[in-house]
Formats: sequence, structure tokens, C-alpha cells
Amino acid sequence: MNGSTSENIWEDFCDSLKKAGGLLQRGDMPSDALHKALGPRYLAGLLDSALDMWLHAADRDRPVLFTYFNNWKGWALANPDGHYLRAHLRGDATYRVWGKRGSIPYLGFELSRGIWSYSRPTAIHGGISGRHMQINPDGSFELILSAKPHPGNWLPLQPDVEWLHVRQFFHDWIDDEPPQVFIERLDADAGPPELTSSEIATRLRDVAWFVEEEARLWADYCLHMRKLQGVNCMPKPTPPGGNLDDMTSASGAPENEYSQGYYEIDEDSALLIEFEPPPAAYWNIQISPMWYESLDPAYRLQSHNGHQAFIGPDGMFRAVVAHRDPGVPNWLDAGGFREGVLLCRFQFPERSAPQPQTRLIRFDSILSVLPPQTPSISLEARHREIARRRHGLALRFR
Repeated sequence: MNGSTSENIWEDFCDSLKKAGGLLQRGDMPSDALHKALGPRYLAGLLDSALDMWLHAADRDRPVLFTYFNNWKGWALANPDGHYLRAHLRGDATYRVWGKRGSIPYLGFELSRGIWSYSRPTAIHGGISGRHMQINPDGSFELILSAKPHPGNWLPLQPDVEWLHVRQFFHDWIDDEPPQVFIERLDADAGPPELTSSEIATRLRDVAWFVEEEARLWADYCLHMRKLQGVNCMPKPTPPGGNLDDMTSASGAPENEYSQGYYEIDEDSALLIEFEPPPAAYWNIQISPMWYESLDPAYRLQSHNGHQAFIGPDGMFRAVVAHRDPGVPNWLDAGGFREGVLLCRFQFPERSAPQPQTRLIRFDSILSVLPPQTPSISLEARHREIARRRHGLALRFR
């Protein structure tokens, strides 16, 4: 972006943004009509998030916690149970984060340099979860972010810190009390911002960089991992960084153990996934297309967590990935996408998280394969299940 006028800044931004469109011409991505149709929306979702991350809320002297995922922006395989917040930081400042804990199973705070990237260094500096914080009897809390130690809840700021990342995971999308989380800078009053053409040009350059880089990175990641693992199988769960890829060490909640796989099913097939959930603060399973993006959780069953799931009398969780409603619990709606991603999270498990077992079966054999005591789910009950999730998402992101 070499121009200095408003017109030149905008034209340069649009020209740079076009580079992300190269993803849609890649010959190694799925070529079916559904994946192709979703591609432009996926890029637009990245742009939507990037405008907040790198333009509107990019001021490190005036931090604000903003939502960058929701039920139609789920890139990087955002958890449908989650509400993710970010704020830009600087390492020589002092910040106060405060609010109410709420009743959700997981609230976590993480400091990092960079964000998933090929070209900019990325590192997790540390973090703390709600279960390890001092919480007042009324549920209120305060967390100080600073270079110098501070009594109470405190996270040290490194000189190159860039982000505070807040993860909030829900069990019941309606009845769980959501946290309240706020941030302010304590050591300086920056006053109103005075944006210059140069600053705006820099921020828009970051926006365009992010959209192109993220689109390429997650496509590469999915294709690389599928080649390593194959399809219709899931590995033993590991902490972030424990798999064969080189990106999970800089992403994912450190308290999680993850098992990620890939499915490939046609209209007449289904994938049965089975495991015995360990006692844990939280666990879930989700699917997505190969864009690595949560898809329409307000209208499709794309995930189940330990609160929502049906567990059999034998203690086993059984999910069915299929394109049509099989009329049984724990359906994961593939939505017509014949190939996609599978992901399990186990958070603070009390024993080793299990490796999910998978079986490719015929759709018309589902009832004979599942245990005879498996309940049936009527169409009306399914509509109520999805409607309740839609209500929960409306409450979370209003």
C-alpha cells in the first residue's frame, strides 16, 4: 500500500485483498459444488473477523475485548460451544481484567505473540483458567496483566506480547450463566484516538495479510493432516503440539487434549464414532467441511458436548456422522459435505482421554449396529433440539 490519499489507501487494500482469492483456484481442495460454493463465504468470514482484529480494535493503548467468532464466522474450527474474545496488548503496559465468572464449565485467559501464521512469529506466553483463579464469593474476579509481579490473580506480560485471548465454553447454551469480562489499561489514560492516514493504511495492510495468510494456512493444514492420517479414523488425544503437525503448539487451549481426524462418506454411508468419556470439566466433538470452519450451528447439529450428549447404559458415547437424520441421539449432520474434519476436545480429564473408535457403515444398517436400548429421536424432537440451540446462540451473540 504505497498511496497516501484515502482513495489510494482503499484501492491498495482491495488489490491486496484479492490475493486471498487464490484459495478458490487451488486444485488440491475438494472440488464438489458445496465446498466451492462455501469458499467465498469462508473468505468473507475471515475478512469480517480481520476488520475487528486488525482495524477497529487494533489499538493497544485503548484495549477492548471483542468477539471474533460467532455462529456464521467459525474459521480455524471454532468451537460451537464457545464464545471467544480477544484484545490487543503491549508489553510495557499494565491492564486490569475483571468481571463475573458465571457458571460455564470453562473460562480461560491466554497471552500470546502473534496469531496462527506462516510469516510472523507465533508463541503462547502463558495463561490461567477460571478453576485456578481466586474468585470472590459473589463470582467476581480481577486479573492483572503486567510485567511486574502483582498479588492475587496475575499474568506476566512479555515485551513482545500482542494478544489476550479469552475462551468461554458452554454446556447448556441457554441455562449456563455467561461470564462478564472487561479490560482497561491502568498505567496511562490514552485519551481519544487520533487516527492518521498512515495508521489506517497499516491496519488495512494487516487485514489483507491476515485474510490471505489464514485462508492458505488452514487449507494447507487440513490437507497435510489428512494425508498423514487418512480418513474415517481418529488418533489418540494429545495436548496442543502433540500431533504430527507443526501448528497446534501455537493454538488450542493448553488444558485440552485433542483428537482430530477426517471423514469421507457418501449419501448411503455413515461413520460411527464411539468412546467412553472420562470424568472431565468439559468435552465435546464437532465436525466441519474441509474449509476448517464451523458450519451453521444454529441450523445443523455440528457438535455435541458432555451435557448435550446421550451416553448409553454401558457408559459409551456413540455419534453418527451422516447426511440424513438417522433418528438416533448424537447425530452429526454432514450437511451434504462428503469429506470434512472431526475434532474431539477433552478438558481437564481425570484419566487419560480415550482414542475415539470409528466404523464406516451403511446408513440403512445404523439401527442394527447400535445397541438395542438406543432411543429413537422423532422429527419433532429433533426440531426442538435444533431450535433450542438456535435460541442459545441468539442469547450468546446478541
